[in-house]
Amino acid sequence: MPDELFDFAAAWAASMRRRPDARLDPVADRAFWQQYAERYDERAGDASAIAQTLALIRDLVHPNDTLLDIGAGTGRFTLPLAERVRHVTALDQSAAMLAVLRRKAHACGVTNITFLEVDWQDATVVPHDVVLAAWSLYRLIDLRAALEKMVTAARRALVIVSGVGGSPPHRPLIEAICGTWTESPYPSHLLIAGTLWQMGLAAEVRITRETRVFAGATPRDIAQTLAPDASPDALDALEKGLLPLLHRHEDGWRYAYPQTVGVVVWRVGNML
Repeated sequence: MPDELFDFAAAWAASMRRRPDARLDPVADRAFWQQYAERYDERAGDASAIAQTLALIRDLVHPNDTLLDIGAGTGRFTLPLAERVRHVTALDQSAAMLAVLRRKAHACGVTNITFLEVDWQDATVVPHDVVLAAWSLYRLIDLRAALEKMVTAARRALVIVSGVGGSPPHRPLIEAICGTWTESPYPSHLLIAGTLWQMGLAAEVRITRETRVFAGATPRDIAQTLAPDASPDALDALEKGLLPLLHRHEDGWRYAYPQTVGVVVWRVGNML
């Protein structure tokens, strides 16, 4: 398709390069998840936090399907969808995240998951009925190349879950205290759908609502989760500023806020 009007893939790459985030480097990103995997799983919440998005995806899969979950992490989508399909390939570049997912699958008695530790750019996979990438494109600069590979791997549908560029309640605190905001402020879901359009593919865009949850034994734990690279002084200030946003529970503290989510769905054969 012509891209004289707007080059969506180039806009995606430019937005990624503007982010002050060392985790664009795969080695740095793996090191981050090695330390953060357990804490991430604790704060991810249960399936109720992603109920709308999960319901949308469940409607797209069939009992005899194979599902490729790219960036499966600790299984927030993998485990509930494994109950819905014949087999899931859980792909993630982080050994630590997959270790948590393996443990959880074993505890739940889920046996229809294959674990694949590899970066998507380097992966060799057979086609699956449905390909899912939920919140996992955050460091891929060449979006078009990643999407072309996903399209090739999808027999019936490709589903991508991404942010819409909202600003959560703690953003002003992070910017004032730490000086930078690393999450994308751009409508990533539209750039993804637009890049598929540039590839000649007609995708649907859906909007859902999720609840994003951060939990910790202390307010300091939550502050450190939100700003893992902050100095001790910055963490002191952030902890104090976050207190009005936190709720205390028997097992610690919790920070939750509603989040608008973009879901891009491309069905194989839907061409422009």
